[in-house]
Amino acid sequence: METKQKPERDLDQRSFERMMDGSMLDMLRANRDRLQKAMDDTSTPANALPAISRQLIDVCDRIESLQGGGLTDLLDDEEDEVTDDVGASIV
Repeated sequence: METKQKPERDLDQRSFERMMDGSMLDMLRANRDRLQKAMDDTSTPANALPAISRQLIDVCDRIESLQGGGLTDLLDDEEDEVTDDVGASIV
């Protein structure tokens, strides 16, 4: 009796590079996913949640910095914006 194997899915270039790369970004993403699962897991002790939360935020910040910015960059840009007539219209 002959068993048929399912054809392997073709990898595109990006998937292959990510699989072979093992880059810092991939490691951070895996770490982020593990930390998020621990946060969502009801069996995680309550006293561990603050430390896990801090680590999750740090990992997300590092991912954003490696990807070239994110929400924190947008907020920083808004704070730097100053108009010349601030308070001039108040009479």
